[in-house]
Amino acid sequence: MRKDVEGARNLLRMIPQVLLVSAVNTVILDSDDMLDLLPPDDPLLKKCIDPMDALAGSTIKWVKSAEKATHRLLNI
Repeated sequence: MRKDVEGARNLLRMIPQVLLVSAVNTVILDSDDMLDLLPPDDPLLKKCIDPMDALAGSTIKWVKSAEKATHRLLNI
């Protein structure tokens, strides 16, 4: 089991590194459990986002853009 966890950690570290090197700014992790595979002081965690945080951020952006569109329509 310990080797499985170590292998998963190594794989998880490699995937964001490859994506970030390929000009990706942020990586959305599949699950909260994946955050536990990386050590808390790992610099890659700063570039990885929890899926619920990503959903909340997208929702806020959508609401703000909908508000702007509504204001533009009402001002016409």
